Amino acid sequence: MGLELGSFLYSILSSVVPIFNIEIYLAAIATQIQTRDAVLLAVLVGFGQAAGKLVWYWMIVHSMRLPWIQRRLEKPERQAQLERWERRIAGRPVVAGGVTFTAGLVGFPPLLVLGVAAPVVRMNVPIFFSMMWLGRGLQSWAILAGLATFLP
Repeated sequence: MGLELGSFLYSILSSVVPIFNIEIYLAAIATQIQTRDAVLLAVLVGFGQAAGKLVWYWMIVHSMRLPWIQRRLEKPERQAQLERWERRIAGRPVVAGGVTFTAGLVGFPPLLVLGVAAPVVRMNVPIFFSMMWLGRGLQSWAILAGLATFLP
């Protein structure tokens, strides 16, 4: 159970603090697991990564209340940009979910950028979390199962 808990906690840390790379961590532990263990670890790591991005999400939501950010957002060009992106993302949950899933699976758009942009455009939190979990979980499974299969 130590590997599962450690992987879960490291996945949260790596999602909040980008210097801690989850892919390198997964490659390292793939040498120590059986292929059948990859699914559970991938689910836990995907969940941890999504939870870590929620930390970013809520930090950004709260930071938007700061006076200096409010002053920047009051500018007409910023208001127009925000409204345009809110219509594109918040008004289209399938698009928002697809972008989030793709970012989680392949890293494009970059997760750090998405973690900052999603709360600004008021992306639906359950969609953001679930699609991030699914994308990161599948990516984690591919790394773990792939390497566990080919490495002795």
